[in-house]
Amino acid sequence: MVGRIPDGLAGPRAGGRGVSLAQGFSAGRERGHAPRGGGLRGRADMHIHSLYSDGTASVTQILEHVEQHTDLDVIAITDHERIDGALRACELHAGGAHSFDLVIGEEVTTRRGHVLALFVTERIPALRPLAETLHAIHAAGGVAIAAHPLAPLPLSVGKRSLRGVRDHAHEDVYFDALELFNPSYAGRTRQGARLELNAAELGLPGVGNSDAHVLEGIGTGFTTFAGHTATDYRAALLAGDVTADGAHWTSTHNVDVYRRQLRAKLRHLWHTVKPGHDDWR
Repeated sequence: MVGRIPDGLAGPRAGGRGVSLAQGFSAGRERGHAPRGGGLRGRADMHIHSLYSDGTASVTQILEHVEQHTDLDVIAITDHERIDGALRACELHAGGAHSFDLVIGEEVTTRRGHVLALFVTERIPALRPLAETLHAIHAAGGVAIAAHPLAPLPLSVGKRSLRGVRDHAHEDVYFDALELFNPSYAGRTRQGARLELNAAELGLPGVGNSDAHVLEGIGTGFTTFAGHTATDYRAALLAGDVTADGAHWTSTHNVDVYRRQLRAKLRHLWHTVKPGHDDWR
C-alpha cells in the first residue's frame, strides 16, 4: 500500500509516549531525555533511501544501523515517489526498542526538481507543478524542503524556481527550508552558489542531510537542532534554529554507491520476475 497510513498505525503508541503516527512520525520507545550524542543539540538526518526506491538497504537494516552505529536522534526515510517503505519502517519502529524518532517522508519529483515532504501520512503525487506540490505538502500538514537545490543532476529546484516560490502569492506555496548540505556529488555541485543565494535573497533555514543510499552514508550529512525529538526538530526548523553539517563523500565512494545501486536494481528485477513476500525490502 502506497497511498495512506495503515489504520492499525493511526492511533496513539501503545505503552509509549502518546505519540500518534497520524502526526507523521513514530517516537522511539527507548528515547532518553537528552540528545543521544551527549551534546546540547540533537542531530537529524531527514533524507534516507531504502530498497523501496533506489537505496541498497532494507528498512530493517536502516533502523538497526541507526540504532547501533549512529548517534542520530531523528531520521526520515524519503524514498522517491512513495511512502510505503517509510510506513513499513514505522510499523517496525513502533514495535521495537529504539532510542531515536522516525519521520515519514517522501522525495517528490516535481516538474521543477526534487522536494522532500516530511511528516506526511499520504503519498504526494509526482510530476506536478512545483507550486501545486508545495501546496499539497502543507495542506497535508507536512514540511517542504528543497533537496540539493541548484544541482544540475539529479533534477533539482533551480534559482528561478526558488525565487518564484519566494514571490508566490498563495500562503501555502513556500519552502520551509533548503537542503544546504548534502554530501553526495549532487550536493557538492554548486554548493557555494546555493549558500550565496540563500544568504543574499532567500533567508531560509538551512538543513543538512545525507541523501544516503547505502548504510554507511547515513549521518554523513545532518542537521543540529534545539532538542532531540521529532517534535523538537520540526519546531526548531520552523523557528530557524537549525544548522547544516557533515562531510562530503569522496569520488570513489560516489562511484561505489552507483555500483551498489545497480546491484540493488538487479535484485528488484529478480523479485519482480519471482514475486514473493516484501520482507527483503
